Amino acid sequence: MGSGRAWRAGAGVRDLPLTARPDTSPRPGPSAPGGPEGSAGAPLEWSFNPWRERPARSAMAAALGLAMCATLASLGEPVLLTFALCLAALASLAPLLAPARCRVDDQGATRSGPFGRDRRAWRDVRRAVRRRAGLLLSPHPRPHWLDPWRALVLPFPGGESERLHSELEPRLARHGL
Repeated sequence: MGSGRAWRAGAGVRDLPLTARPDTSPRPGPSAPGGPEGSAGAPLEWSFNPWRERPARSAMAAALGLAMCATLASLGEPVLLTFALCLAALASLAPLLAPARCRVDDQGATRSGPFGRDRRAWRDVRRAVRRRAGLLLSPHPRPHWLDPWRALVLPFPGGESERLHSELEPRLARHGL
């Protein structure tokens, strides 16, 4: 911790340094993506803003969140309970409303958002699936009904999708994925 960096601790999550990088460009390592090391040393980081990438879905999620909060407020429950339920309803829509920061390094993959950080160590990932909108890292070796809840989805910005996939391929291959 003497390096002068800020550190954030998470429950059951390996501590990662916080860095302030405002742009969305990936951070390749010293070697080329297809090179012998496959960008082994440096972490790959990017950010995803759903309002910029998928504005119609984000607007629909915001309208749904507002409708859910209005419905909860109309029930006449105590203010604290209404607020807690409204916050829980909005948290369920967070992937469609809030920006996310993604990081892939030698230890695993992380997606950070306003409600916390979700991290998967490579030893816990059994399957990586390339999707049009990003990468799904699942703890199950085959498609499983729990994937929507247990898998980690790393969304890709529209213009960076192909480049991120090509930079992630050697990293995934190194871990047998």
